[in-house]
Amino acid sequence: MFFVAFFTMKIIFFLLLVRATYSYNILGIFTHPMKSHHAAFDPLMIGLAERGHQVTHVNTFPKTHQIANYHQVNVESCFTLPNTLSMETMKSMSSFFGATHAILNFNPSFEEVLSCQPLIELLNGSQKFDVLITEAFTTDFYILYANKLNIPVIGYHSNLPYTWHAERLGMPYNPSYIPATLAGFPPRMNFIDRMMNLIGNLYSLYVYDTYSQEVYNELVPKYFGDGMPRLQDAVKNTSLIFFYSYFAYSGVRPLVPNAVEVGGMHVKDSKPLPKNIEKFINESKHGVVYFCMGSLLRGETFPPEKREAFLYAFSKIPQRVLWKWEGDVLPGKSDNIMISKWMPQRDILAHPNVKLFISHGGLLGTSEAVYEGVPVLGIPIFGDQRTNIKSLEANGAGELLDYNEISKEVVLEKIQRLLNDPKYKENAKLLSDRYRDRPMSPLDTAVYWTEYVIRHKGAPHLRTAAADMPWYQYLLLDVIAFIVAVLVAGLLIIYYTTKFILRAIYGLICGGGAKKGSSKSDKKKRN
Repeated sequence: MFFVAFFTMKIIFFLLLVRATYSYNILGIFTHPMKSHHAAFDPLMIGLAERGHQVTHVNTFPKTHQIANYHQVNVESCFTLPNTLSMETMKSMSSFFGATHAILNFNPSFEEVLSCQPLIELLNGSQKFDVLITEAFTTDFYILYANKLNIPVIGYHSNLPYTWHAERLGMPYNPSYIPATLAGFPPRMNFIDRMMNLIGNLYSLYVYDTYSQEVYNELVPKYFGDGMPRLQDAVKNTSLIFFYSYFAYSGVRPLVPNAVEVGGMHVKDSKPLPKNIEKFINESKHGVVYFCMGSLLRGETFPPEKREAFLYAFSKIPQRVLWKWEGDVLPGKSDNIMISKWMPQRDILAHPNVKLFISHGGLLGTSEAVYEGVPVLGIPIFGDQRTNIKSLEANGAGELLDYNEISKEVVLEKIQRLLNDPKYKENAKLLSDRYRDRPMSPLDTAVYWTEYVIRHKGAPHLRTAAADMPWYQYLLLDVIAFIVAVLVAGLLIIYYTTKFILRAIYGLICGGGAKKGSSKSDKKKRN
């Protein structure tokens, strides 16, 4: 009898502790043909599956995962994937205006999407989904499928908010103090920066609407038939957007409840290093410099004079250098340099003997360096990279090296300053502490809000009224026009009333005087 009672109490205790969970059917569509973007998306899709949800993940960079409820749809063959690009090619698109056009050109074409057989079969099948999660970058085409399937949609942007994201969420995006993500301005802008920031924001909205939204709108009736909303209207049904940012590093900006920061989600616990790399790092008495220009840019495409500038600088410092170099040979390589076509960046940056990270400033690598408290020398080439490095500079945890200013003397001077001045390491450590200090991990945050949107049927109550207001109402132009009209009307009434009163007084005074004078002259005539 005792054992029965004890067993029953254990069951009751277990039931009290265990919270009821629900398994949702989640569809994720991520077809952007750049690997670095998927490094931000994959952890959420896998994390949702690990928490028991049924996940269908459409992507162009499939990986092997032994999770029964995680199903990948490989659409790699459907889309044109860019090869790794040279420094000079990417640098030619580095301006705010050039970058805006360039990222739109990375969009998959409408024809590529609609001719992709695995995607067609999935979206026209009988499977029912609870939510669609898709990239909110430079195309909103897949939101139309959410509309067709009658399910809520969650956007996921692998960066800070763009101007058009703020517009659809009704989120404040004041160009006087919020730098445009592609502009490369520091968090605190001067007059010229603010003027160019305003122009750039207006220009990016025009380009996005013209080259992304309207281009697709012309093709929607052909493929979907009549009755589908315009993309500009469909995007306003976005329940929530995840942004790969975090205020402790990226800077403070006003966010509405359905704009959720999940920066750093891809940063997992570090793993043991390959033996040769670990030995190379451990045996360096003065520490190690890690040099990597990302997955898209090839280090070997540095022009000879710029490559030689780094080789010269590395030969003059006591530290060893790990250089992600895609070529078979690095001409002029000194003995303190190890090259490899691939390196485990996350695990290298976690090693305490790594003193400096030389990078292009991509957000994923920068986030890893911030997480581990490693100072960064950033060489921004394209897109958001300059903005990322400017944020590091503002926090005192790194410096920017302009690509056009690369020379032997400049590179050596900057590397030595970052290695020898302790303030950079101290500031990087403080930034790391702030970056890690969160109420929930980025993944737990994203999972919670995904489930929240599903539980509350799209969570329309998260939407601010500003998301549905015409621009002239949002800017209070109608109110300002009314106030101006009332003031003008009031001033006119005062003006004409005053004028009328003054004329009346003048008439009384001058008219009375004239009558008096005329009566005296009449008397003289009679006499």
